[in-house]
Amino acid sequence: MTAESIADHVVVTGGASGIGDAVVAQLLDRSIAVTVFDLRPSARAGVTTRIVDLRDEGAVEDAMAETWADAPVGGLVACHGVRGAYVPALEIDLDQLRLLFDVHVVGALAVSRALVRRLDAAPASIVLVSSTTAYRGWANQTDYGPAKAAERQLMENLAIEWAPRGVRVNAVAPGHTLTPMVQDMVDHGYDLAAVEQRTPRGRLADPDEIAAAIVWMLRDATHVIGQCLPVDGGWTAVGR
Repeated sequence: MTAESIADHVVVTGGASGIGDAVVAQLLDRSIAVTVFDLRPSARAGVTTRIVDLRDEGAVEDAMAETWADAPVGGLVACHGVRGAYVPALEIDLDQLRLLFDVHVVGALAVSRALVRRLDAAPASIVLVSSTTAYRGWANQTDYGPAKAAERQLMENLAIEWAPRGVRVNAVAPGHTLTPMVQDMVDHGYDLAAVEQRTPRGRLADPDEIAAAIVWMLRDATHVIGQCLPVDGGWTAVGR
């Protein structure tokens, strides 16, 4: 399978902002048609947005059917997400925990299945967006970290099952990135100075840097299957 064999129509979930929006921009630069699944519309010209809650499998199936009717889809980037509560484990609301698993894990599976059910042996590429929180224990991340770790393993399971169908499934694990979600964490007391000091690169990522890795995994990494690529300025390499 080459990049050229993948249909030039990609669905990007969470594509209205942050890393997802940067992915959309880079795909458009490559003359690839993009449909965004989000709870709010994309501001990008030439992009179709379908307002859909990814926790609702029926709504996801309907949105994919409508999208497929426009043009066959050969790529999916699952970039949707919600911020964790960022509170100690003893204080976490279990409904908050369920919400994060529903959004990140159930949502990623629902939209991935909606695509694969329609492929009929056509090649495709799927990239899930995990997180560096999937690799280590983090204080005050009892909801977000485990959900992202589950999403990472979901990717591995789907990669094994769907490779014989010609579907590549991989993931990218962003480190701290200057997105609205991270800004929301800062507004709630997250210490970016400490993050920058611990990161060998010495700074946070720009959304375009994460998007470049996602697009590479989606389009060009034709013999990469079942891998999660950290894009974190060296964060996961630090042994302390």
